[in-house]
Amino acid sequence: MKINLLALVILTMFPLLAFSQSGTNVERAYACSLNDGFSISDAVSIMRSFNWDEDAAPRYVALNEGVYVSDTFRENWDFYLGFYYTSMSDLAEKRLAFRARNGSSEGFILRDVASCSSAPRLNGVDFVQGPAGGGDAPAFTAMISTNCDVNPEVSPIMAAQNIAAIMGENLRNIQIITRQFGGPSEMMGATVGFRAVFDSPDGFSEAMDSLRLNPPGAAPACRTPGAWLRYKIFDRED
Repeated sequence: MKINLLALVILTMFPLLAFSQSGTNVERAYACSLNDGFSISDAVSIMRSFNWDEDAAPRYVALNEGVYVSDTFRENWDFYLGFYYTSMSDLAEKRLAFRARNGSSEGFILRDVASCSSAPRLNGVDFVQGPAGGGDAPAFTAMISTNCDVNPEVSPIMAAQNIAAIMGENLRNIQIITRQFGGPSEMMGATVGFRAVFDSPDGFSEAMDSLRLNPPGAAPACRTPGAWLRYKIFDRED
C-alpha cells in the first residue's frame, strides 16, 4: 500500500494556491494524544458540540486521525488539529480576540479526553481543487500527506494539475503546505508538504486501487506518505 501511496508524489515541488481559491491560507496546527479510556469519537464529539464565538472562530477546523503514518508520530500522538484562517491578518485578529476573553479555552473543552502539544506550528496552505472539490466539505473522509524536496524546475500549477489528474474523480483537493513558524528547525525553502484530500474513504480506496493498476512514472524525492482519517469539526460558512 505504501508503494501505491507514493504515486501521489508526482506532486513534489512547489508552493501555492487557496481555501476559497484565491490567496494563501494559514493553518495553526498541533498534535494530541487520547487519554486512557477515551476514543477518537469522544474527541470529535466534544469539539463538534462547541459553540464557536464569531469574533474568535477560525474559518475551518479539522481533526486528522493518524492511521498509517510515521512511527515517530504514531508513538507519541493519535491525531492533529488544523485550524484554518483566511490570512495571517485573520489569524492574528481571531487569536488576539481569543486571548482577550475571560476564562478562555481553546474553543472546546478537550483536556478531559486528550493531551495536546503546547508547541503549535503555522503553515501556509494553498488549495488546488480536484474533480470532487465543489460543495461543502465532507463530515468524514480520508487524506494522504507527504513531504518532498523542492524541485525549482516544476511550476506549482503544472504539478498540481498533474496530481489532480492521476488521483482521479474522487479527489477533493491538493493542499500545498509551506512551513512558516514553529516545528523542527530546517533549511527554509528546501522542502514542501502536500496533502491529497478525497471525497470519502471509499473514494480514497478507489484512487489507490486505480494507481496500483495504472502506476505513474518515476516518483520524485518525497518521504513515505501517511494516510489519515479526516473529521470536519467546524466550518464558518456551513
